[in-house]
Amino acid sequence: MHSVNLTCHDDRTRLTFKGALDAAAARAAYDAMSKALTRARPLHLYAKDLERLDASGLQLLLAFLQAVKERDLSFQWRAVSPALQAGAELLDLADALELPR
Repeated sequence: MHSVNLTCHDDRTRLTFKGALDAAAARAAYDAMSKALTRARPLHLYAKDLERLDASGLQLLLAFLQAVKERDLSFQWRAVSPALQAGAELLDLADALELPR
């Protein structure tokens, strides 16, 4: 099971995060995120089923969103899990990740 699934639509790209986003899942997650960037469509991010993540997972999300902004792509968090919210707040990254309140 991949921690990040990519779903392509004509007008947007959906990234769904689930399970664990950690060092072990980083390679597969990076590949999916890279494909989303190359599509150059608005991004909808769903993370309600993300059960756990570590600092490397948060770092990957932060680098991804920086790349999104550099490419002037729009993104929206559509759902955020308690694990993502708590991890981001613990490392003071909730604002940098633009997580909903």
